[in-house]
Amino acid sequence: MASELSPRPLFGGAISLDLPRDYIDASDLRQIPDNQEVFLSSTSDTAVVLEVLGMVEDGLASTDLWEAIKFHFNSIAHDNASLESTILTSSPDQPINFDIIEFDNAETPKPIYLDGLQSIHKFSHNPTGAPRQGHENDLPDKVWIGLSLWRINLKNTKDGTKKKADLVLSVNVNLSASDENHEKEKEKVEQWFKQSIKSLKINDFNLFGDTD
Repeated sequence: MASELSPRPLFGGAISLDLPRDYIDASDLRQIPDNQEVFLSSTSDTAVVLEVLGMVEDGLASTDLWEAIKFHFNSIAHDNASLESTILTSSPDQPINFDIIEFDNAETPKPIYLDGLQSIHKFSHNPTGAPRQGHENDLPDKVWIGLSLWRINLKNTKDGTKKKADLVLSVNVNLSASDENHEKEKEKVEQWFKQSIKSLKINDFNLFGDTD
């Protein structure tokens, strides 16, 4: 059954995003970093995260959006102490370039999408990848990751200020879940996640700080 989506005002209304109605705002349960919005499924351990990050300006990621979203996927793998990671989305034939936009003409940029698999110890190991006591022999979980990137690259010609940021939306589904409904969960999540990506709208670009 398809998930019913509803608009959520995020970052004080600066961004709007359609998410499943039954997803819970994680900030009601625990403290969340100021640059994140996190929502949790009420029926599984699936989580969706929207992050405001600094624009990646390392190597080809500074000019090619495909290289940039790969950087963010690999960054998630690093943060998860992933044992193995695989990108499933095919690489584009050409670099995906982007322009500097005048601040007064700013619109929500076109997103880029990627998905892949990561092998991680989702709950049984600590953030460094070391096993928690009693979980030394636990097998890693295979986790499906969906990822989308909006690159913010604005210049205000009136005062010369710039805004540079990477807005990253990610979702993860544990394919090693014990209830054996993981494939159905992945199909359902993948369907609504792509709809959610299309719905994202930036209402206030002042959410993104000025850079040098």
